[in-house]
Amino acid sequence: MHALNKIAGILPHFELIYCTDFSNITSCTDLARIAQPYRKVTIMTKQSKQEALIQAFKNLLKEERFGSQGDIVDALKALGFDNVSQSKVSRMLSKYGAVRTRNAKQEMVYSLPPELGVPTTKSPLRQLVLDIEHNDVMIIIRTSPGAAQLIARLLDSVGKAEGVLGTIAGDDTIFIAPISVKNINFTLEKVTELFEKV
Repeated sequence: MHALNKIAGILPHFELIYCTDFSNITSCTDLARIAQPYRKVTIMTKQSKQEALIQAFKNLLKEERFGSQGDIVDALKALGFDNVSQSKVSRMLSKYGAVRTRNAKQEMVYSLPPELGVPTTKSPLRQLVLDIEHNDVMIIIRTSPGAAQLIARLLDSVGKAEGVLGTIAGDDTIFIAPISVKNINFTLEKVTELFEKV
């Protein structure tokens, strides 16, 4: 049985094989031989493991029940992804645009945006903008809770053409630095135009 556990550690994603005697399993070859009639064991390449990890990560976030990165790490490890760390989860959250939002139970949880990638001005994200204000130096956008990072990604993607030098986003507030404070009204006008049409 110890040998099976060792082999199972190498193959984190295989379907259960129904076999009464595991005592003769000492290698991957033995496991494959026993599994041959079932055709359910798949040896995963590094790329397919990464794809499986990404899919499992996305599926977990769709459940909208994980409030911390540690919870996500634990869930992925329970699914057999033993080499997942908090820093890897943090990078994945950033890469796929995950944000903390309130679920149906009003708990703060990580979730993915409806569309992956850089949002566009045609996406429903503009409905999340609540208020746009400015002073003589910067523009402030207030959003629905958890939406600021998505809106900031949109603003960063339109960038200098719209007068946006850069953004800093929190949970529900975005600070926009204009290319020039002398032309802040131009930047304000362009940013406002992005979110006028609902």
